[in-house]
Amino acid sequence: MGIFIKNPEVERKARELARLTGKTLTAAVEEAIDQRLAERPPPARRKPTLEQMHEATEKFRRLSGLDKVPYRPFTKAEWDALWPTGIPEIDEA
Repeated sequence: MGIFIKNPEVERKARELARLTGKTLTAAVEEAIDQRLAERPPPARRKPTLEQMHEATEKFRRLSGLDKVPYRPFTKAEWDALWPTGIPEIDEA
């Protein structure tokens, strides 16, 4: 897909850059854009708050139907059984 540059001065500068670098117009514009993007620091990722995580969890539970399933926390024995250690004295306790 092409880009139509309506500003004659911008087009002139792009063509001059291509001529000075010995590249095609597309390659010169691509290199200039890549260079500018590399100069910018990546945007800071905002960490969700605990409240936002709770809201997202509740929304997921509603949309998936899990809010209608009775909830019972895992016991320690059930949790430990998910990851056996390979040590019989611990796994069988």
